[in-house]
Amino acid sequence: MNDRPTAIELVAAARHYLEHELIPTLSDARLRFQTLVTANVLSIVERELQTEEAQLRQEWDEWAAFLDVPVPAPLSLAALRESVRQANEQLSCQIRSGAFDERPRFLALSRQLRQLVQRKLEIANPRYLASFQNSPSRPQPGSSASPS
Repeated sequence: MNDRPTAIELVAAARHYLEHELIPTLSDARLRFQTLVTANVLSIVERELQTEEAQLRQEWDEWAAFLDVPVPAPLSLAALRESVRQANEQLSCQIRSGAFDERPRFLALSRQLRQLVQRKLEIANPRYLASFQNSPSRPQPGSSASPS
């Protein structure tokens, strides 16, 4: 691993070049759109690189507690990714089997999932999350709105 520039700095530099140097010069609409998409992808990667390990640890801790998994979080990032993937797979199996069909369990799961989705949107599409949170016609993420 190199000291400088870091992966985050490299991604930020590439994104900056696209947004501030290349995109303003593009007149072809298709090429401009493709370059905007690429700049957006780099923004997502930049945010994910900055927070991935902390986000995964938090997700692991929450699912381990929620699913009653008595194992500490793995130390390596690769093992942590795999453990979170397995916890999500276990959760999916439990949902399919009806383990969350009773209202109290369903509501507890809904709260967990709402928080998780909100954190994921902070990385993938923070503008959408902000518009969702500022919309008066939609329930706020984390609010006590419950299914009917």
